[in-house]
Amino acid sequence: MEAKGAKRAKITKKDFLPLYLVLGQSLYLPNGGPNGWFNPAAFAEPGTTPNARGAQLIKFGTLQRRAGRGPGTNNLDFSIFRGFSISEKMRLQFRAEAFNLTNTPAFFLPSAASPALTIGNPNFGKLTASSATGRQLQFGLKLVF
Repeated sequence: MEAKGAKRAKITKKDFLPLYLVLGQSLYLPNGGPNGWFNPAAFAEPGTTPNARGAQLIKFGTLQRRAGRGPGTNNLDFSIFRGFSISEKMRLQFRAEAFNLTNTPAFFLPSAASPALTIGNPNFGKLTASSATGRQLQFGLKLVF
């Protein structure tokens, strides 16, 4: 039962497009990377069917929500410390730290509202975003007394 004055949200083709998964096609490209992660040939639009009044309805697709996963990320952080005794009560510690030591980029899937997830778009299946944090080195001295 709806509350008085409440309006139902109308879901249109623009807001939600179910997809068919084409049988025999892999969801992912064999050597996926930023220029192609998902296989565009694995997806098809479900089409429409008329209802009792003749209005066209979008068919349900066969592909579940969140069916595909993006690439994993790799990150290597490294640190090395060396302590030196200055006197009985004083120590000096040298620190060298590296963040993202291998300088490996991390690529992400487009957001759900992105046009890159529209069938027929030239960017369909491509990884369009990445993290921009490169290798970072940091050095420090710590005096303990």
